[in-house]
Amino acid sequence: MKEKLEDYRERVSALSKELEQLPEAAGLIEEMLQDLNELVRQNHALRKTILKSSTKESRMSSKLRDALYE
Repeated sequence: MKEKLEDYRERVSALSKELEQLPEAAGLIEEMLQDLNELVRQNHALRKTILKSSTKESRMSSKLRDALYE
């Protein structure tokens, strides 16, 4: 997703001359890119948390399984 975000930034830079005539649009696009960057960061953090959570559940179930076999 980072590559896509960089691609968007490059495409916006290519339109810089047109955006100079529309400062409101340029501001809006920049704000949207910042929001998108923050959402990508949050998504990554959530995925990491979910992955950690799922590995803990696996360990707990194996401990329970071991206890039941004893």
